[in-house]
Amino acid sequence: MTAYRKNKKSQENSRAVSLDIALRVVSFVTGKEHLHYGYWEGLDVNLENLGKAQEAYTQHLFKYLPKQKPNKKLKILDIGGGSGQIAKYLIDLGHQVTIVIPSSILAEHAKKNTKGKAEIQPTTFEEYTPKENIKFDLCLYAESFQYIPVKIALQKATQLLNKNGEILIADCFRSTQEHTGIFRKPGGGPSLASMESEIRRQKLEIINKEEITKAVAPSIELEQQFYNTIGFSINRIIRSLKITRPIVLGFLSILYKLLLSNRKRLRLENRLFEKTRSKDLFLQYNHYMIFRLKPLQK
Repeated sequence: MTAYRKNKKSQENSRAVSLDIALRVVSFVTGKEHLHYGYWEGLDVNLENLGKAQEAYTQHLFKYLPKQKPNKKLKILDIGGGSGQIAKYLIDLGHQVTIVIPSSILAEHAKKNTKGKAEIQPTTFEEYTPKENIKFDLCLYAESFQYIPVKIALQKATQLLNKNGEILIADCFRSTQEHTGIFRKPGGGPSLASMESEIRRQKLEIINKEEITKAVAPSIELEQQFYNTIGFSINRIIRSLKITRPIVLGFLSILYKLLLSNRKRLRLENRLFEKTRSKDLFLQYNHYMIFRLKPLQK
């Protein structure tokens, strides 16, 4: 979902456009601006149920929130908080939320979705400095962990916690399956082995650990169906232009090749016209994990 690596301006513009389009499509389909996987247990996998699956994901994640005393509000740092949809629910539960988000587009959506009740820091997590040295009860990574180097993500989050604070992570981690072929396999993130090794190295205790790969994997096939629908539409337009506007089609074909490198064209066409992003491949190459961590007491 939200990336943290420093990129060239052109790459950032491309990402901003993609995020803006994704938000508009998701909002149109579901009425909300979730940018995460769905949790599909007990639901038929179709576009109609996408919003329900994403809501179920949020509710499942919230089962791992730290238990607080009555009337105690948690101070939560939502790292890479997307469009602020999860933060909105946390605020509705009475918690205080700070969102760190490097995208100006997402920062605006987060401000709107939280009705200005969240503190929004438009910066990368690596460069984030809390106001007045505030400490948090919870550092939350909801599909943002994979975009930060594992060591930094865990180390800095630990430094931002209060005495009894916790880290909650829900994200993809790569399996030991070796990658083959020229196209990127669905999913992503660091390897699960490197994650578990770093947890031990930084002396963090695993309070809870759950794998929900099978429950979220259908999101990949739904995404593939969406791209294939766009691909079908493009092919239908091309067939029509071949008959009605062959010169226009020839010009568009030349422009397409000028604007995109051969590698980018191959990747785009694979996404639009093939069925390579499947649930089975996702299960083969990924572990979708929930980790609830806390520093070991000295």
